[in-house]
Amino acid sequence: MLVSAIKPNLYKNKQYATMPSFTGRNSQAPASKKSAAVDENLSENIKKALDVLGNKKLELIIHNASAPSIPSKDVGIGSLYSETSKEKLIPFLEKYGFSGVQVDPEGRRPSHDPSPYVSNSFVYNPLIIDLEDLTKPENGALLDKNIYKTIVRLNPAKDTDNGDYEHARDSYELALGHVWNNFKAKSSDDDLVDDPTEADAIEELKSDYAEYVEENGEMLEPYAIYSVLTDKFNNDYYKNWPQEYQNLYNPRNESLITQIKAENADEIDKYMFVDMLAKKARDEGIEAYEQAGIKTEGDNPVAFSNQEVWAHPNAFLKDYKMGCPPDNDNPEGQAWGFAVLNPSKLFNNDGSLGESGQLLYDKCKKLAQDNQGGIRIDHIVGLIDPYVYKGTPVDNTAGRLFSSPHNHDLKKFAIPVNSPQSAQRFASILENIVLPACEEAGLTKDDIICENLGAMPDHTRAAFEKLGLGGMVVTQYHNGMMAKPEDTIMLGSHDTLPFVSYVNKLYGKYGQDKFNHALWPAVENSMPKNATHAQKQAEFDKYRFDMNRHQPDVNKAAFAQKKFTELFTSPAQRVQIFWTDLLGMEKRYNTPGTSSGNWTLRLSSDFDKQFDPSMLIQGISDALKAQDAKTVRENQDLINSLDKSAAQARANNKGLNIIG
Repeated sequence: MLVSAIKPNLYKNKQYATMPSFTGRNSQAPASKKSAAVDENLSENIKKALDVLGNKKLELIIHNASAPSIPSKDVGIGSLYSETSKEKLIPFLEKYGFSGVQVDPEGRRPSHDPSPYVSNSFVYNPLIIDLEDLTKPENGALLDKNIYKTIVRLNPAKDTDNGDYEHARDSYELALGHVWNNFKAKSSDDDLVDDPTEADAIEELKSDYAEYVEENGEMLEPYAIYSVLTDKFNNDYYKNWPQEYQNLYNPRNESLITQIKAENADEIDKYMFVDMLAKKARDEGIEAYEQAGIKTEGDNPVAFSNQEVWAHPNAFLKDYKMGCPPDNDNPEGQAWGFAVLNPSKLFNNDGSLGESGQLLYDKCKKLAQDNQGGIRIDHIVGLIDPYVYKGTPVDNTAGRLFSSPHNHDLKKFAIPVNSPQSAQRFASILENIVLPACEEAGLTKDDIICENLGAMPDHTRAAFEKLGLGGMVVTQYHNGMMAKPEDTIMLGSHDTLPFVSYVNKLYGKYGQDKFNHALWPAVENSMPKNATHAQKQAEFDKYRFDMNRHQPDVNKAAFAQKKFTELFTSPAQRVQIFWTDLLGMEKRYNTPGTSSGNWTLRLSSDFDKQFDPSMLIQGISDALKAQDAKTVRENQDLINSLDKSAAQARANNKGLNIIG
């Protein structure tokens, strides 16, 4: 049944070429390589060092799809809440002192697009459910083990370091259909359940489901109807539907909605049941992370999904889309096609939230409730003063939504950029919607990470800085010492070159001038603050790129080590490392502006055996050495212990280590 239910062409095995690197490695490294036999006190030592360095938080950036699965449980996509993640990823994070995980937007995605940044923020992604759990009696034995095993067996990405979104999507659709039918049958006929554990689980699920629908049914209803209509018209973009269905909520057509609900009650109930299962899987996973002292940070995409726009048509401007203005790298701009919140609907005349404002408030509140470690706000300038267009980002319709007084359509929204009140007015959406929503959910502005990379006009930067929010400092682009304590520092993000590729490109493509230009601040930022210029110059001269003394392995490895150290000498209190950078991989997770091969790279099942922690440990130790003399003296034993752990890791990981 499973084989016939899934398209055969989804099982074509994808081949990915391996890439050589000076320090990098692919996750399919030889299984014989062993991770460092680090001392048992390493975790505690790292935590002590982070406290000494200013109570720094160390966090991993990893998306659900990239989570590992052992081969016998690999369904084609990862979940941070699976048994494999609980058994392997959480202990790994705990071992190396991580206190947080920055996750992806965890909403339901379009059927054709694996990107988490176009997902529905109000509906959980069913792909985070661990299908194996649903085969167990303690969860109602709702999925036949043979179906689960067949999904694993037919996974075309098995034994690779990539997932297969299409296989996972189609397999989950089939499997969750069986789960729903079994739940209905077992709920209505006690004779179908002999096992007491299974019977108790079914009763609990019945109660939980009734409560979930009572609390969330009204909110979920339009999205369930959207799913029904997607199947009806075999198209998941509402503008390709017949007119009356395109405008089902514009205005709300009660009679047609009632008809759709009556004719598709089972599918709508199933939709809500699956959402409950995803929420339960996530809650259980979050509990496991928190027991290990690890919190999740959510990701708030600037985009609203097609489902959200369709269900709340008056909350968005008609015709206009959000993108990025032209620049030297993108002379045509970037036409993202994202819907734009209607400024006229943000606030009512009495200051209360309008339809647009309430939608944004609810989105931020839900994300903050789900992630008590904090939230990342994607493209913060898109909330302060988004760049919008009708046709293309370079035609005469384009401009900043709140600062285009000469644009015929946008001038009614214009805010003077140089008035004494301009920063206050431009900060209004953040100050009166986003921050209160987070605060109601238990977060403070210190828990918010703002993606403020790229062009940021002066008036938007002033509004951002007025609120004292923390931004992102990516050391591929910025000097780490430019960071403020409230900022988050990182080697790179899901959108940048892998750190290894960045170093190779810096040294190879650009040559000695670019490399040496980047090396100087890396040296300076990793040395004691009282180091003399002569001492810095001597350290720089040891590793600079000189054609007469060409030693790429030494030069690049030293540069990489100093960039790791810079993460911890920087004033920023939050340090984040993207998972490919931590593991020293060259394969790229996402290339902005492209649509092929993104969002599929994964941790291998034995990632912990391929990881050389020496650069991370050494970076933390070297950051301690760069403190004032009193701090160094008081923590000499800690420094010695970390140095010993780093040396041991290097010795045990020859061939894997990124020091060369």
